[in-house]
Amino acid sequence: MRLSQQVDKVNFGLTVSVLLGMSVPLLTFPDESAALLRTAYGWIAETFGWFYILTGAVALGVVLYVGLSRFGQIKLGEGDPEFTTASWISMLFAAGIGAGLMYWSGIEWAYYVQKPPFRAEPFSHDAYLWASSYGLHHWGFVAWALYCLPTLAIAYPFYVRRVPQLKYSLSAQYWLRGRETSLPARLMDTFFMVALIGGAGSSLGFSTPLIAALLNRLTGIPADFALELMVVSICVLVFASSVWLGLQEGIRRLSNFNIVLALIFLLAVLLASDTFFLLEMAVNSLGFLFQNSFAMTFWTDPIDSTGFVGDWTVFYWAWWIAYGPFVGLFVTRISRGRTIREVVVGMLLLGSLGVWLFFLVLGNHSLGLQLSGQLDVVEIMQSSGGNAAVVAGLNTLPMAGLIIGMFAVVAVIFVSTTYDSASYTLAATATQSLDVSEDPPRWHRVFWAVAIAILPIGLMYAGGIKEAQTATLVVSLPLTFTFWLSGWGLLESLREDHPSS
Repeated sequence: MRLSQQVDKVNFGLTVSVLLGMSVPLLTFPDESAALLRTAYGWIAETFGWFYILTGAVALGVVLYVGLSRFGQIKLGEGDPEFTTASWISMLFAAGIGAGLMYWSGIEWAYYVQKPPFRAEPFSHDAYLWASSYGLHHWGFVAWALYCLPTLAIAYPFYVRRVPQLKYSLSAQYWLRGRETSLPARLMDTFFMVALIGGAGSSLGFSTPLIAALLNRLTGIPADFALELMVVSICVLVFASSVWLGLQEGIRRLSNFNIVLALIFLLAVLLASDTFFLLEMAVNSLGFLFQNSFAMTFWTDPIDSTGFVGDWTVFYWAWWIAYGPFVGLFVTRISRGRTIREVVVGMLLLGSLGVWLFFLVLGNHSLGLQLSGQLDVVEIMQSSGGNAAVVAGLNTLPMAGLIIGMFAVVAVIFVSTTYDSASYTLAATATQSLDVSEDPPRWHRVFWAVAIAILPIGLMYAGGIKEAQTATLVVSLPLTFTFWLSGWGLLESLREDHPSS
């Protein structure tokens, strides 16, 4: 049977229905929808915040155990790796972080220094130390563990147990055992697809206004909703073309190009800014992170209830959980021929290091401007928004126009490399069966490339970043429980297939 005739009508129909059910109210009743999302966010963060924190810590422990134990040498699939190591790292990194990184790495510290964690005084010495390192935690080992756990839970039955499906419910194969089309499996796949659309909507909701602000600086075009729609259209065109071309010709090449361009951009900022301050601050930030990472990982803020954990750590863990199955499916598809240990090291270590480069260069550049008094980044953010603050920070550099233009291109491509991967994964989940070397049909991949742009447009229309954060937490809650089932099932499958002597 041709792949075009194998569309999983149940998953396809449910997901399209939920997508429209979330997007139409945002576009029709933006104020009421935004208020409802905020109410749901507050209740979930207060009630289940501790559960998100525990899920992140346990995911990191399970991934480290599997990768460093005797199970780490298990090979996923036969033959040599399909992609070179450089291309493999580029694709998993580009799919996993998106253009949201471009916004948060440059300005996240400014939120923290005003309302710092662990009872530090705002704008104090300790506040700046926490501000320079907490972003590294939120985008570091725990975040990538929430990507790596579903990757291993999906890749093992797909490659080793040879189950011919590339769906999130495959991560619960130990429990399903032949009931891959049962109601629990359907629910897992539906939760995943809805969470991915919500998480992807959040990412584009962050990055689109930033790209619009960058274009405003370069061209003078007002950074209004019309420009944001134009940015979305350009991004959709790019990643729809990429996903149409497929893994080898489209996604791989675009990811490789973007990583090279991103490194050139970071090097340009490093050399054009106060280079020695950035290097000193980078070493200091990493040291402070490692010194306090255990406390950060388990902190639930039960005594003072400042809201820091609910507003930030819980939001980030929800974001990674919403993206986790998608990244897991995509990294599974590109990891044939690699060992479990290679996947763990590639995702946890190299993924974290790649993200940290942005925070240590882009974030510490704007933090340094604040400390030196050269630019009041916090005041600009309060008066004109975070996007204006990011642009203002880059505008202080020599050859600012060239650097900002490069930044805009990198941001557009990061959006595209995330969304072409997301479109591919949604198409795979809405396909009945896929062998190791098969891809979903082109029309199916392009359909999802267009469809997943609908929700972020609604989120931007309803209010922007806060609504995007809220939507991520709301849609990720059902998925959080499945992470525990997937991790447990992975451990049981490994012990069943490879008993200790």
